[in-house]
Amino acid sequence: MPTIPLSQASAGMVLAADAESLDGMYRLAAGLLLTDAHLRVLRGWHVREIEVAAPSEASPAPDDAAPADAATAAAARFAHLPQNEPIVAALLELALARAAGEPAPGRGRLPASRPLPPAEARSPERILATDPMLVSLPEVFMRIREVLSDPDSTVEEAAAVIGKDPSLTAKILKLVNSAFYARTMRAAGSLPPGPVDSLSRAVLLLGLNQLSTLAMGVSVLPLFKDIPPECVDMRQFWRHSVSVALLAKLVATRLGDPNPERFFVAGLLHDIGRLVLYKQLPEVAGTILAAAMTSGRPLDEVERELLGFDHAQLGGMLLRKWRFPESLEQAVWHHHDPLSGDTPLEPAIIGVADMVTLATLSGSGDRRVPRFIPEAWQLTGVEASELATIVATAETHLDIVCAMFA
Repeated sequence: MPTIPLSQASAGMVLAADAESLDGMYRLAAGLLLTDAHLRVLRGWHVREIEVAAPSEASPAPDDAAPADAATAAAARFAHLPQNEPIVAALLELALARAAGEPAPGRGRLPASRPLPPAEARSPERILATDPMLVSLPEVFMRIREVLSDPDSTVEEAAAVIGKDPSLTAKILKLVNSAFYARTMRAAGSLPPGPVDSLSRAVLLLGLNQLSTLAMGVSVLPLFKDIPPECVDMRQFWRHSVSVALLAKLVATRLGDPNPERFFVAGLLHDIGRLVLYKQLPEVAGTILAAAMTSGRPLDEVERELLGFDHAQLGGMLLRKWRFPESLEQAVWHHHDPLSGDTPLEPAIIGVADMVTLATLSGSGDRRVPRFIPEAWQLTGVEASELATIVATAETHLDIVCAMFA
């Protein structure tokens, strides 16, 4: 069992002994068939040498073998990222710490891959135009949109419109009274002295635009309750979306934004384009997911290759069709490439929240952590040293807020 410098190791070798990070906190297990991704992880851990099995002792694993343990799987999801970046290193440390107490991941069944329909049948315009559900929106949504677009609207009018939907009213009041909102309102200097027991009080507390935007976002969620379960685990999907919403609002509040609710809504709806694909083109969505899983490439990259657009663009176009505020539309549309938009701060906040969520809290079908965009992180001002606190804060409230949308 020779010990060799890591610089001489290559994919296809088999570890003969556990390989640990310098602090001993993380390890790759003996018997693991090394890939290029594993070697990048080891370099990121600053490992200098490893023990490998002699050629006769090595027993190659099948090509589709699952990672040896949860820590290995977590580390592999970061292998394409620059390990020397403090943000990436901090996220990897959080991910590995969480993985330490998790069971080894199963590989899962890949969706069936099917031929794509003709290009004209899968353009974003055609997709959004052919679903009556996406055209005939709930009446309460239409009324809230009217209130939001009318500069002469009053608190009483907004409360009356939202109050026509008891379920929506209950969700809004639960959310505004949650411990998470108490924390962010305290940070913004607007914590109320008592419970928010009416929509009028909620409007006075958050402001007309903020509460209307929040109500619009929440009101469209039931439109996607009938997504086929074989397409996506909706519980996991909304858990991911709520995680991004919580983190985005935390970052926006930290920046002193006067309307952090729009970031909560943008986080909640940032992957709504995926739901449209699952609903309108389930076989295409399955083909894309299978291609992403087998290649290890990001879903949005595979979408652009096979469709000519990605779910972020589709979601942004849907919000434009629904006449959501432009800043929210742009935040959804450009969250995978914040610098491509006219106002990069909004999509940068959603993109950063999405990266943190996929790295540490909850996935949405993508097996890789999104690419690291230094300019997006610079815009948000989030430092590596703050990540553990921000993630812990969001996680503390995640189950409670998720239950509100059940």
